[in-house]
Amino acid sequence: MPQTHYKISEARKNFAEVLERANQGEEIVIMRGNEIYARIGPADPAGKRPFGLLAKRGLPDDLFDEHDPEQAAIDAGDWSDDVGIFRGIPVGGGKVR
Repeated sequence: MPQTHYKISEARKNFAEVLERANQGEEIVIMRGNEIYARIGPADPAGKRPFGLLAKRGLPDDLFDEHDPEQAAIDAGDWSDDVGIFRGIPVGGGKVR
């Protein structure tokens, strides 16, 4: 992997260029004096960022992508349970008192 060195001030002035070079596969090394301050490299080739804490749990990124109509109704407050507690429109279309 090609490597390019920038001083902090140079990297700040040419930030768009630094990011583009990293995106093209270069490893960018940011120097502070004679010491390495930071490294910038290309993103994960998969292109998706892992979802928060799920990244270390081995759970799929699309875990919450599925739409559940019943859960959506509960979240919207339009759901009645079999105990008679309801929010929104009551089961059977009766009037709310």
